[in-house]
Amino acid sequence: MATTDQVQDWIPEHVPPELAWDGDYHGFAAETDDPFLRVGELHAGPDILWTRQVGIGLGSSGGAGWLLTRQALMREVLFDTEHFVSGQTGMMSTIGIDWKLIPLEYNPPEHQLYRKVLEPFFSPASINALDGAVRQVCDELVEGFASRDHCEFIGEFAEKFPSHIFLDLMGMPRERLGDFLAWERGMLRPKTPEQGVEAMRAILDYLEGFVREQRKNPTSPLMKGIVSARYNDERELTETEILSTCYLLYIGGLDTVFSTIGWIFWHLAQDPSLQDRLRDNPEEIPRAVEELLRGFGAASTGRVVIKDLEFHGVQMRAGENVHCSLPLASRDPDAYDEPHRIDIDRDTLRHISFGTGTHTCLGLRLARRELKIVLESLLPRFANIRIPKGANHAFHTGSVFGVDRLPLEWELIGD
Repeated sequence: MATTDQVQDWIPEHVPPELAWDGDYHGFAAETDDPFLRVGELHAGPDILWTRQVGIGLGSSGGAGWLLTRQALMREVLFDTEHFVSGQTGMMSTIGIDWKLIPLEYNPPEHQLYRKVLEPFFSPASINALDGAVRQVCDELVEGFASRDHCEFIGEFAEKFPSHIFLDLMGMPRERLGDFLAWERGMLRPKTPEQGVEAMRAILDYLEGFVREQRKNPTSPLMKGIVSARYNDERELTETEILSTCYLLYIGGLDTVFSTIGWIFWHLAQDPSLQDRLRDNPEEIPRAVEELLRGFGAASTGRVVIKDLEFHGVQMRAGENVHCSLPLASRDPDAYDEPHRIDIDRDTLRHISFGTGTHTCLGLRLARRELKIVLESLLPRFANIRIPKGANHAFHTGSVFGVDRLPLEWELIGD
């Protein structure tokens, strides 16, 4: 942490120098092969840090702000909508748009009113009804490498699987997936600010046409529900509100689940005993999914301090950013014994990898179902799944820690 003679202009006067970390959180996370293990080193320091560079929310490269290192503190912030709010500076302001993403960037009571539009389509009954379609998508993709003893898992499966499901839910054409993924990467992980702006505008241009057509002739039950929804049971959603909702669904549908699948299989490729146990005891897969989600909470979220307060002895000022890194929450030794060990026999698998509080991820049931189906489909087909000798994975950090490349090999079961 910074010493007194190192205090610089990025450290406000009210921040004690011992809480200041002259670091880039996401750059720090990327310095080893395991970003979860790397960020876990921050648990040895203060529970609350003022950080020179910390990403806040979707697509943000960051800036100075507060970084919480303890799960309990993140839970407190994510539940406290009186002092910590979402969407204070809307993501779309990056391209000069003054509307917020629905419902993510709204706070109570508006958040709940918008969320009610989408909740029926992500209820337990709705997800159960999707089970067959999700399995079909999984099987179709696995068939592409089912007769081989290897694949590049991210490009051939992990990236496509949740994306195909999302596109089907939205009634969007699968043949545009290449464009959609390119725009998503450009927006969330731009190489230059200009690339990020270009990608965001490309998404907006596509969705504007898509929404106009959907209002006339919706091509999926979800879009029919959105275009016919009523805000607070009183009025129809405006075209801008529909567009904002679709923009958020687009972001959420193409990134987080594929990243989580990538980390899960990266781990399984190094844990043959867990592979064998789940093949022999498939009834344990749902519990394994929870522990793997606990250990690989890949996304992060941000809040903005809405009014001055003292938070656990730390003075926070209105307008300051607060970063809740779910990878840090996943590996907090105050929350879990041996947090870096994946153990499906833990007494508690409680985690916040889908967030918590008002803004808990709406798609959590679908994500769980997708992960369960992937394990149920792949493990009985392939034995001794592993990373080939001399090969390695590639990954990115940012608002979501994600695997970009994961070569795998195996023996075919039944050969």
